[in-house]
Amino acid sequence: MKRRAVLFAALAASLLAAWWASGLEGEGEAPVVRRAAKAPRRDAASSRPDLSALAVPRPVPASGDAAGDLFPVRSFRPPPPPPAVVRPTAPPLPFRHGGLLEDGGPLAAFLAEGDRLHVVRVGDVVDGRYRVSGVHRGRIDLVYLPLNQTQSLVSGALP
Repeated sequence: MKRRAVLFAALAASLLAAWWASGLEGEGEAPVVRRAAKAPRRDAASSRPDLSALAVPRPVPASGDAAGDLFPVRSFRPPPPPPAVVRPTAPPLPFRHGGLLEDGGPLAAFLAEGDRLHVVRVGDVVDGRYRVSGVHRGRIDLVYLPLNQTQSLVSGALP
């Protein structure tokens, strides 16, 4: 307890001394006014060289910012390749092979689509989407008409 009182008294004394010392600085002295010394006058035309030829034109930034970007981000990596052109492809064939018909004429094939059965020969158009371009023992060739792409349906029979 005694130690705390002594420390508090020392703090109060130091604060009082600092306050008293701050008031002593401006008493009794005249304020010092310093004036800049005048430089001797020279003839302006003869003393200053023409520096307009040394001026470097500064590029004007493209954006509305007058300061511009002092540290633009630059990359030395090559630009990424353009995205690959994705061509549309024909959907998977909705048909299953149902069998072949040999009746003495051109070969005919049975194509099952869901619960419907189509009997097709070369040149036939099925549902306005597929044209039969070939009927063989091992496969049936169909052309998807909107994209003109050929697709084959394997029949599983020996050629």
